[in-house]
Amino acid sequence: MISIMMQGTNQKYNALESVFGIFLHLCNTPQKVIDALAHMGISISVDTIHTAIHSLSCKTYETLCRMGQTLLVAYAYDNFDIDFKTRVPTVEATHNTLTHLTSGTLIHLEHGVTLDNLGCSEEL
Repeated sequence: MISIMMQGTNQKYNALESVFGIFLHLCNTPQKVIDALAHMGISISVDTIHTAIHSLSCKTYETLCRMGQTLLVAYAYDNFDIDFKTRVPTVEATHNTLTHLTSGTLIHLEHGVTLDNLGCSEEL
């Protein structure tokens, strides 16, 4: 409630609305619902949500590039399957709904690891 009142007095104070807007986007909330919540002051607009996600994606890409260039990271990959079933199966749409995906993660090596400690990787 305090966040909503602060947003009403200062347009740049919208921390709760921003987090809630991105949460609504992640939950695949319809645009009409997000627009209604934005008009009430509970969420940010759909355009602002897309701008925020694009900005966060760009910053994440830059961070991952910088981390990878230090060579002080470990790479972890995981294969997983997702079955995208339809709510109402039809005769025409009897195709395979199973999707195979791979995720990758960069894990920063901490606790004082330096490039000199990783010299043995050339021999391996």
